[in-house]
Amino acid sequence: MTESNPTRARASDGAGIATVYLTATAKLGFLPRRHDGPDIWHHFTTLPTKQECWIVRDQGRIAAFLATTPGWIDHLYVHPKAQGRGLGSVLLEHAKRTLPLGFELWTFQQNRRAQTFYDHKGLHVSERTDGRRNEEHLPDLKYAWRP
Repeated sequence: MTESNPTRARASDGAGIATVYLTATAKLGFLPRRHDGPDIWHHFTTLPTKQECWIVRDQGRIAAFLATTPGWIDHLYVHPKAQGRGLGSVLLEHAKRTLPLGFELWTFQQNRRAQTFYDHKGLHVSERTDGRRNEEHLPDLKYAWRP
């Protein structure tokens, strides 16, 4: 059973968040790892203690998460086995409610599925880059949402 409302992540949710991130980004197939496994694991397992982080569970497991800072969506990931069920939409709508002045986010130009999702949810591309400024060195897009 999937929860329909996001809940605030706790420190104990860090392993589930890290698992979603690692699984979702591995499934992309194009994203180079610029940090080793332990560094990535540490970053995402401690994420709920460092910033506002929201989760959606499916059958008791974390299936998707959202991490925000004022004016930004820093992370929005859905586990590949849970994609296509509206969990990303639930989290994006939550971001719109909790960041009522609007927000920005980055996605890679190769991530066509994310682009389609954001385009259909009322976000627009505000900047395109060649990737020189991100650590992956991949062309990316900055999306913006304004109410």
